[in-house]
Amino acid sequence: MIHIASTADGVVSLRSDIAEAQGIPPSFMAKILRSLVRARLLRSSRGVHGGFALARAASRITLLDVVEAIEGPLSLTNCTPDPAGCARSDDCPATSVWLEVQQKMAEVLNSTTLESLTLVHKRTARPAVAHGSDGDRRSHGRDHSGKALGDLASHRR
Repeated sequence: MIHIASTADGVVSLRSDIAEAQGIPPSFMAKILRSLVRARLLRSSRGVHGGFALARAASRITLLDVVEAIEGPLSLTNCTPDPAGCARSDDCPATSVWLEVQQKMAEVLNSTTLESLTLVHKRTARPAVAHGSDGDRRSHGRDHSGKALGDLASHRR
């Protein structure tokens, strides 16, 4: 998601480029991307100009949205989604601790936006590989005019 959010507006990211940049097998990346599209965090387009882009502003996507899109509802243990569903919850001294840990974790994930992570990433990493809107693959993170994406991002701040 950070890889995709780091590209300029109007520029889509190729699955193969994302997989390569993250060191993830393309088939596994395809499953992750499908989950993110299904959760309406990403939009996908097919064809020569196809790829992946954010479905909404990075400021409106939280880390909790991303985690739950890929993993399902946040649940640290079997008893945290529904303590009543655990036969030991009445006499288990750890149930309340796990519930509190899960709540705090959800609060942190929900208060962390993709935008905030992308800003940190832009300061510490090289520009993402992207697929330009003109159909040319941009192997060095450049838009359709040839301007470096990192240069574009610095002018938006």
